[in-house]
Amino acid sequence: MSRGSEKRKEETKERIISAACDLFSKYGYHNTQVMDIVKAVGMSAGTFYNHFRDKKDLYQQLTMDSLENLRVHVKRLREPVDIWNPNERSKVLNETFSAIFDYIDSNPQQFIMLLRGGFGVDEELDWSIWNYFTGFAEDGGEDIQHWMSEGVIEGIDPMLFGHACVGMCLQVIHSYLVEKRFSRESAINSLTKLILAMFEACLTEAGWKAYKSQQDQK
Repeated sequence: MSRGSEKRKEETKERIISAACDLFSKYGYHNTQVMDIVKAVGMSAGTFYNHFRDKKDLYQQLTMDSLENLRVHVKRLREPVDIWNPNERSKVLNETFSAIFDYIDSNPQQFIMLLRGGFGVDEELDWSIWNYFTGFAEDGGEDIQHWMSEGVIEGIDPMLFGHACVGMCLQVIHSYLVEKRFSRESAINSLTKLILAMFEACLTEAGWKAYKSQQDQK
């Protein structure tokens, strides 16, 4: 295939993805059919199937790769982190939420699709979507477990903590995108403070001493 043909093929695929993203966001996954996408792009159904096996294949390609990249990026922001230092905890959390909102602001329609998922109609689709959100929660839970083993915090179920944080974040993100109740800055600052408060409520005696020492130095 010539370079020109490859470019046209890629441009066509991008047009399909763009139209699908718009339609999925407006009408939902199950209320959007392949022919709706084909009509929006102005092409034949055959052209669509040259690029994707079916609607589900399109949806999964559209969402999963970028979400996995976000997950990896967010996890790396916490490697390493001086968890004993409250200023460092605040800094890393703020950077984490800034990265998440960078993704959301760049892909608002895509994230709305992820939040809406399969609505229980397509269990396989629901599982593939929420499996990624579970991955974020488990990454956080593993960090909590590590910090418990270091003696910074105690008395918390690590995975429950991770799931609670992700659930809270998803609700805020939904309100930010759909209802537009919060500004980006307000969402990032509030989420940072809320999770810090949850974390610090579980500090060990040694963790509190480190916290108070840092505050005394200010």
